[in-house]
Amino acid sequence: MSQAFSRDTTSAAIAAYFTFILGLLATHKLGLDGLLALLVAVVLVILLFRPLLTMVLVVSLTIICEGPTFGLFTFTDVFYGSLAKDISILDAFVGLAVLSVAVDLIRRRRPLWVPGPLRLPLMLLALAMIGSVIMSHAAGTSLHLAILAEDTLAYLLFLPIAVANLEIDKRQLRYLLFGAIGLALVKAMLGLVELASGHGLVIEGIGGLTYYEPAANWIIMVALFAILAAVIMRVKVPMWLLIGGAVLFMSLLLSYRRSFWIAALVGIALIVLLGLAPRGRRVLLPVALAMVAGIWGLGTINFQSQSPIFKRAVSLEPTAVQANASDRYRIDERVNVWANILEHPITGLGMTTPWKALVRPQAVESPEGRQYVHFAVLYYWVKLGILGLLAYLSILIGSSLLAWRAWRYNHSSMLGVFGLASLCGIAGLVVIDTTATFTGGDQRFTVLFAVQVGLLALAARIGESSGARRDAPTGPLGSQTRALGSS
Repeated sequence: MSQAFSRDTTSAAIAAYFTFILGLLATHKLGLDGLLALLVAVVLVILLFRPLLTMVLVVSLTIICEGPTFGLFTFTDVFYGSLAKDISILDAFVGLAVLSVAVDLIRRRRPLWVPGPLRLPLMLLALAMIGSVIMSHAAGTSLHLAILAEDTLAYLLFLPIAVANLEIDKRQLRYLLFGAIGLALVKAMLGLVELASGHGLVIEGIGGLTYYEPAANWIIMVALFAILAAVIMRVKVPMWLLIGGAVLFMSLLLSYRRSFWIAALVGIALIVLLGLAPRGRRVLLPVALAMVAGIWGLGTINFQSQSPIFKRAVSLEPTAVQANASDRYRIDERVNVWANILEHPITGLGMTTPWKALVRPQAVESPEGRQYVHFAVLYYWVKLGILGLLAYLSILIGSSLLAWRAWRYNHSSMLGVFGLASLCGIAGLVVIDTTATFTGGDQRFTVLFAVQVGLLALAARIGESSGARRDAPTGPLGSQTRALGSS
């Protein structure tokens, strides 16, 4: 051990010496710019050989740095700006994180591990992306642009595998989860400060909101689910986390994102359903039916409330959807996209080919609007063909299975809380993706979701290898999970 320490010390001293010499030469030749370039190069080398640090840095920056819709700190959107032609700074950071894990696997001679539930989904996604490049190139797009147009899908393809191959133990993963919840709490507080200071984005004349971007609302919602799951599962957590639940709830409520509201209701109901004792589960169905009846009843009453929250909630009523311009746009969009799918059901159009308004004219046109679809299933199908549709559906199923295993194998720990919260979050994501395409369509959201899937794979693997299967839930649901595991 002393010899190894001596070798490391000698190597560090030699590296520091040569770095110092290079610094003097760079300063002499290029001045301050040369010194800064050298410092950047040194930092990049350090990050390249520290995969966990690099991944944490990428995720933290993605969570903290908001886009142009966040009025409190407008300078943070530089993180999503262009680094080189058609390559963003976020692209470069994600690429560095994936490369860092690959270098670590080669250095330590560890085999690449692809979680079982993700093998078929990611293979389908890779094939669909290749087919999309072919279709885009055939439509006249250069091969270079056709490949770069799939950068967000590449996050979904590579990040879960990279995170799953990080060499971390149960204690480190637990700290990472607490750190993520802490960042979510910071985000929630910043959102409330933005709203209170009058910098919040105004949507549809309702008033200011906390966060419009899906990434911030996603991590806040999943963190809220984790707190609720910890309480129901009786997992001991710090008091600050329990207190922070109210801040998370207020930030999500004041985001006025109707899809996230519905997803939150679905997730909370599932957490209660899966976490309560069998007797409590029997009561949940009548309670859920009563909630649905109450919401429907409120929608039929003509209130004259001026509350922004109430106005946004009332817009969920079907008649209000028909009268809302943006909602009407989505309805017309789906009709037209479906017509495009019927013309190219197998191959799709390709990522760079816009869909056409074949059936109905679009009342509103926006830049790049024909490159996007407000429904993930149709987006993957029209852009990537039938393989893209299968890839999207199988990714959701595979991610849900990993979350189930993480909960099942770590039932009495924070890793199990993360598994249950993620499982219910993915169920809510199915709802969210019917109103907009975030999974594989939004860069920041895709980074967070892909990393979350990789962490679920790690949690399931750690729990299974440590013999935590004995801690699986008991009762009717527990017997079902045991049967599933033995099949």
